[in-house]
Amino acid sequence: MGRRMTTLWEEHIRSVRRIGFDSNALIYFLEGRQPYYEYVAQVVAMLERGQAKGYVSTIVEMELLVKPMRERDTAGLDKIELFLRGQNNLFIRPVDRIVARRAADTRARTRLSPPDAIIVATALEERCDAIIGNDSVIASRATNIPYLYLDDYIS
Repeated sequence: MGRRMTTLWEEHIRSVRRIGFDSNALIYFLEGRQPYYEYVAQVVAMLERGQAKGYVSTIVEMELLVKPMRERDTAGLDKIELFLRGQNNLFIRPVDRIVARRAADTRARTRLSPPDAIIVATALEERCDAIIGNDSVIASRATNIPYLYLDDYIS
């Protein structure tokens, strides 16, 4: 990480206590994918220390499971299950009628895809301070919640 970008990232995550996760951020973390891993790992460490709470939609859970299921990677599936069930201060929010309504409103205003609208709606319903991810479409359209676009921090 470049020092200037690291400082900016740390400044932004210091102020968040309720964090929504987009699928790609957790995929980067779980796969150890560089250069993003260190950024997401800092936030996961905040969850571990009880400094923040993380929220994911069941849509994110589904997206995490696709690759290992397609590849019949039981070790990968186990790693995801362990993370989702065992990570301190990480909560999975099902897509209920409240989230569905908020997602419909989000989609109507932003033209996000249904899965992306659900991810944003979940973060909004859980009163998250920001969403962490790396989707340029969500970053450019989600106006009701800050989207910490990982590529913005890569130097």
